Amino acid sequence: MSKATQEKAYRVHGMDLISFSIQPKGARDLAKLAVEFNIHQEQKINPDKKLVVIFTRIIILDATRNIELAKLELACGFILHDFENIIKKEKLKGLIIPQELNIFLNRIALATCRGVLFSQLRGYYLQDYILPLLPIE
Repeated sequence: MSKATQEKAYRVHGMDLISFSIQPKGARDLAKLAVEFNIHQEQKINPDKKLVVIFTRIIILDATRNIELAKLELACGFILHDFENIIKKEKLKGLIIPQELNIFLNRIALATCRGVLFSQLRGYYLQDYILPLLPIE
């Protein structure tokens, strides 16, 4: 599927901030932290609404102590215009999103999540820790 075809294949339905949490930071921990970003994405398909929802969860960890500092989960929904011809149904695996479109939608969902995370962290001790661009982007 070409990039032009991918862009015409969907419409953004909406996004929903499912959860956000941040751990308080003690006064003695004011030094710069070494952090890790753990990212998990999951796709759900609603054939009745011709909808694909990408759930993205980002966890920020203190890399030295392996302690969760913040967590955000966001759902991004996409309407597929030609759902019946794009999503394939297989007996053993169920509904299948073509790999190129799946990667394309995951990139959009992750970029959206990055922006929401940046906004949510503003004013907190983690505001200078920005999720880097990843190779898939």
